[in-house]
Amino acid sequence: MDDNELDRLFGKDSESEGMTPDDTGSDAPDSDGLELSEASSDDNPFTFESGGEPSGNIADVDDLEDDNIEDEPQDDIAEDEPEDQETDLTEENIGEDSESKEQRSHKVLQTERPAPVKKFKRKPVEDNAKEFNAPFPLSVKSIVVICLALVVVVMVILIAFLPAFRVKNANIDGNVVLTDMEILNEVGLEYNAHLMSGVSGNVFDVIRLNYGKTEEKIKKENPYIEDIRITIKLPSTVDIRVRERSKICYIKTPDGYAALDKDGIVLELSSFDAKGDVGPVICGLNIRSAELGKPVVISNTYDYKKAIIVLGAILAADNASVGGNYSMFENTSEVRILPSGYIFLTIYSPSGNLIQIKLDSLETISDDMAWLLYLFNSEGIDKVSVDGALDMTDDDPIFKEY
Repeated sequence: MDDNELDRLFGKDSESEGMTPDDTGSDAPDSDGLELSEASSDDNPFTFESGGEPSGNIADVDDLEDDNIEDEPQDDIAEDEPEDQETDLTEENIGEDSESKEQRSHKVLQTERPAPVKKFKRKPVEDNAKEFNAPFPLSVKSIVVICLALVVVVMVILIAFLPAFRVKNANIDGNVVLTDMEILNEVGLEYNAHLMSGVSGNVFDVIRLNYGKTEEKIKKENPYIEDIRITIKLPSTVDIRVRERSKICYIKTPDGYAALDKDGIVLELSSFDAKGDVGPVICGLNIRSAELGKPVVISNTYDYKKAIIVLGAILAADNASVGGNYSMFENTSEVRILPSGYIFLTIYSPSGNLIQIKLDSLETISDDMAWLLYLFNSEGIDKVSVDGALDMTDDDPIFKEY
């Protein structure tokens, strides 16, 4: 719509609104009268085809439609009044004067939907929070992994170069047969070597900083070591705890002698040339095999156990002895088990004489060995200057010279 039309519509309306009834040349209708003047009837451009509905003036129509506009939403008005309405009204009232057309145009403009106002939609708070919390290039998991990797790298560098991880001291405990130097050679430790160089084994060994593989290797290669524990103690110290096997006897084998512990584990193998250095020797056994570091295989196992019990009683008597430097166990040369059940001991007396001792029962073996040690320490047998035999099968022992 251009400026001329706006002037025609709004300008003339404003002029007509400002005019008085005298200016128009028409008499004002009587407020109580029922007739309308021709001018007022001509001023009404609207006709109603349906019967029974009176035609009203423009003011009444405006009031009626204003009420409808207030009752109905703007969207419904736009839908109920299509664009063709203005054309239909124009075709029906083509004979109307220009003033009526201007009033009708003014009415149509009043019913048109106002121009939409562009509104800016405000973003929800959640959208703003999403923008503020935009995805970080690295996830939390990635950051944790990177931090852990850095910690590991720093720890590796410190362990590799700090002097506290170099061997300066070694604490060895529990060894009797083997010397400290022999154990260090078995472990393979050298001064100023890295403490972590020997850490190995299963997961638990590594967590405890143990030399797991080294321990197993030593136990397999050295039968005297029953158990060994090698651990790290900062700074610069290695702790070695050893539990050794004790050699208790020898047995004759086809190739020489085998040293055994109380459980029958073979600790040493030697030839017959070492006869003067071996003892005590258990005789009368049927040996099937003897392998270093493994239990000996014996046919008459019961006889072997009887001999071990006798030797154990001799050791107990030595440990319980008070005073004197004589060791009966060290001077026992041979233990022989006969098929008849008798047990013969060959022992050297403190004076160096060879004494044969006969036993028939293990029920009182501890008391018998304690009494025999007392006899040697009291020099009762030393009065005899020759070798002899002591029969302890009766209540009253009998000594006979050879």
